[in-house]
Amino acid sequence: MTVICTLCPCIEAQGQIFFDTIRTQDLQEVPVTAERTAGARAVSAQKVADTRLMSATGSLQVSDVLKYFSGATVKDYGGVGGLKTVSVRGLGASHTAVAYDGIMITDNQTGQIDLGKFSSSQTESVRMISGPDNDLLQPASLAAQAAVISINTGRPHLKFGTPQYNFHYKTGLYETQSIQAGSTFNAGHNNTVSLQGEWFETKGNYPYIQNNGANSMEMSRDNSDVKRLRIEGALFSDIGNKSSLTTRVYWFQSEQGLPANILYNTNAARERLWNRNGFAQSTLTTPVNDRLTLRFNAKYGITYTRYLDPKVSNTQGRIDNRYTEQEGYLSGVALYRLTDCLSASAGVDGRLSGLNGNGADQAQPTRYTVNSTAAIKYASERLTLTGRLNHVATKEKTRLRQAAESYNHISPTTGLNWLAWPAAGLHLRASYSNTFRLPTFNDLYFEQIGRRDLRPERASVTSAGIVIENGTGGIFYSVYADAYNSNVKDRIMAVPGKNTAVWMMKNIGLVTTHGLETGLELRSLQGVVRPALMASYTYQRSMDKTDSNSFTWNHQLPYTPRHSASAVTWIETPYVNASCNLLYSGEYYCNGYNGPEYRMPSYYEIGCSVWRTFSSHLLEETFKVEFINITNNRYELVRNYPMPGFQMRISVTTIVL
Repeated sequence: MTVICTLCPCIEAQGQIFFDTIRTQDLQEVPVTAERTAGARAVSAQKVADTRLMSATGSLQVSDVLKYFSGATVKDYGGVGGLKTVSVRGLGASHTAVAYDGIMITDNQTGQIDLGKFSSSQTESVRMISGPDNDLLQPASLAAQAAVISINTGRPHLKFGTPQYNFHYKTGLYETQSIQAGSTFNAGHNNTVSLQGEWFETKGNYPYIQNNGANSMEMSRDNSDVKRLRIEGALFSDIGNKSSLTTRVYWFQSEQGLPANILYNTNAARERLWNRNGFAQSTLTTPVNDRLTLRFNAKYGITYTRYLDPKVSNTQGRIDNRYTEQEGYLSGVALYRLTDCLSASAGVDGRLSGLNGNGADQAQPTRYTVNSTAAIKYASERLTLTGRLNHVATKEKTRLRQAAESYNHISPTTGLNWLAWPAAGLHLRASYSNTFRLPTFNDLYFEQIGRRDLRPERASVTSAGIVIENGTGGIFYSVYADAYNSNVKDRIMAVPGKNTAVWMMKNIGLVTTHGLETGLELRSLQGVVRPALMASYTYQRSMDKTDSNSFTWNHQLPYTPRHSASAVTWIETPYVNASCNLLYSGEYYCNGYNGPEYRMPSYYEIGCSVWRTFSSHLLEETFKVEFINITNNRYELVRNYPMPGFQMRISVTTIVL
């Protein structure tokens, strides 16, 4: 590697490198081995998981690796097919956006994205941003979010310019197996095509202990089978004047059982869920000149959901709900470099969303949403300052009954990062963000419980932290600590209405969270044997501040542990690679009232993996064995939805170069 150093500031922003005009001097060629990380210059806390970390943690889905991020709380309803949502810094899953290759994934029906649907097999990196982002080319809809989980597939690079093929097979306990195959090839001089397909299935009949007073028995999870198919195609094109165009087509479909709450489980769960989701999206990035860069996004998506409960005490004797949600999306962002240190951007998004159902009394809402943003950033060698104003306007209409009112909301965000001690790599950072989230279609229009007069939830987050990141003697190290305070006003909750049998949605809440998240990362960058370690700890006090006279005043929010920690260590050698990982959660409560009857015990999970890669001129094969929850610890993340105990998986990956 050849590195040319300059004795002047060099600022990199959004893929452009800006130099000043001070005289440069060429130095002797120096070999350098280093890795670019995400946290040091950011104005807010950012965590990144690359392919090595996902492999070391044995992550089957994107939600698995998020459990190792400080500040993130994963709500898992058990097993591969259980719903998996993530709340960042006590804000709730609806305040956490999920982006796939830079474009937000939405679910206006429920507001919660199931991260268990996204496989880690073709994911290049997962990034979690807890606050404002340095990226000025970010779409307006993402810039308006309190937290963002970004799933990046990356652009494939052909080693020899010839087509590359990959095949992956994995099998495990409880009749689990997945088959994945794909190909990457050049289509013309400046085009790369990637085609990938994956089939996954599991019986999911893992054992669990059902406690019934003095009588406890071991039972098998019932109705936990999952079948999933994912097909993706992507075209990466280089256009003249350094422009790039990425187009992706995605299709996902699944059929699964919905395991029952084991408190009432008599091995008679029969509920089924079908999901079909497809989208086509495209991103064009073009530098008009040395100062102006434009980015455009477009997307169309459709989601079909069917829920069946064949045993219900109603006139039909069953519930068979079917919903179709469609959405069209356009966005544009312009970034202009005013000086070498000062940049500004402006962007606007337009989104049209509609939901149809099979019921005769369905409101069939349509929502028009326009997000706009304006941002400015100052970035020198030692100081980064950002400021942004976000605006959202919505309008709704319905086929039946009255539609919800329109909304207009302006929210500011700001952040700074100061390199206080360059020799040590010591950064100080602080940020503030103000965001809000709209009520979902279910909140507003779902049968008896929806309320058209619901107000949006408003959230604010203030954070301050320290980062030390450096590398010396072939060792990279990073240490960070961030303290934060968040408030969510007008929290939307379901509460009893006329009686306990008829519920309705209401704005009743105020939630305040005080937290601390800290972590450590060590990696050896040189040598034949390269060990690595990553550890994190989170303290989170999320309190109900709704009513000082209520029984839940100052009580911890449900499913939010005060203490949680994780650790991953792995070692790479020419002979074999190995890893070990630990997850720990302190006790928490499954109810807003923190009575002893609602206490959930603390738990831990330990796993390890061993793998080896054999390489030749045209072939690369990796054999891997994974052991999950090796102590067979029986625990629940959600009350009465047990997690699997010990698991083992064996996989073979073949890449034809």
